[in-house]
Amino acid sequence: MTGTIRAGRKFAVVLSLDPLGDPSLPHDSLAPSPLSVENCLAAIEECRAPIVSVTGGEPLQYPQIAELSRSILASGRHLFLHTNGLLIRRWLHMIPPETRFFWNIQLDGTEAFHDARYQQPGLFAEALDGVKAAKNAGFFVIASTTVCPDTDPADVEALYDRLHSLHVDGYLLAPAYLSKAVCCNSSKKFHSDMKQKFRDLTARVGGYNLMMSPLYMEFLRGERELDCCVWASPTFGPRGWASPCSTLNHGYVRSYRDLIEKTVWENYGRGMNPKCETCMSADGYESAALLGSNPKAGDLWKLLSWQFSGGLGERRNGGGRA
Repeated sequence: MTGTIRAGRKFAVVLSLDPLGDPSLPHDSLAPSPLSVENCLAAIEECRAPIVSVTGGEPLQYPQIAELSRSILASGRHLFLHTNGLLIRRWLHMIPPETRFFWNIQLDGTEAFHDARYQQPGLFAEALDGVKAAKNAGFFVIASTTVCPDTDPADVEALYDRLHSLHVDGYLLAPAYLSKAVCCNSSKKFHSDMKQKFRDLTARVGGYNLMMSPLYMEFLRGERELDCCVWASPTFGPRGWASPCSTLNHGYVRSYRDLIEKTVWENYGRGMNPKCETCMSADGYESAALLGSNPKAGDLWKLLSWQFSGGLGERRNGGGRA
């Protein structure tokens, strides 16, 4: 499989839904009005992704977030609601605990590191209170950590130790992207540093329930190559479908079909576009891993083993490599 499954058709696996429009992204500082719930549901049906991640600046500030969440779950899809954690306690009433619903809370390190990164004292403590409230209410909770060149693997391990004591159900490690253009030597150094960072992180936190495939982890550690399949993880917001992806965000198209059919996908990915050189994002490369890009013998067994050996909230025996 190389993304040619389903008779050569490209298709969505995860939809990143941004109902407010992220003001940190290019073109969105003067974004139009937030999406209606009807707009959001139409986009979900248009791309037919089985998993929806509601994201953006802070989706819990979207006034119709309760209605939207209930509607997504009613459609039979899995829902990940990505938040900084500050407003969780206000919204715990919006739906009962549901096996297809996950609070996805951004925590980039222990208190000192997390608060310094966002320059907001008290942010970590508030987010942790949100974690506790969601777990006490019976929800699934996962933690997302952005891995930057200055991330300390020991600090991430300390964070996970603390979250594990609160019975957090899973963990995501997201590699940072350098938005500014870098020269060839700087790109090589960035990748060398990041690969070592993920090797160190695997040694320290690989025993936790990392909700990333072993093939994607191999890619992040520099043990294999993958082709970018970002078309499988599109982003939809108030201006339309981000083209070709939310990372580059060169512009927007009006339909998912236009995104798929009118984008020259061969022009994007590491080695194909200078702005893609420091990208290791899950949108492109976890999608590639799950779709069978650049297959190797034993990949299917690794994926099956990963799916059936992990347990939400459990620490795997032995630690070591994910």
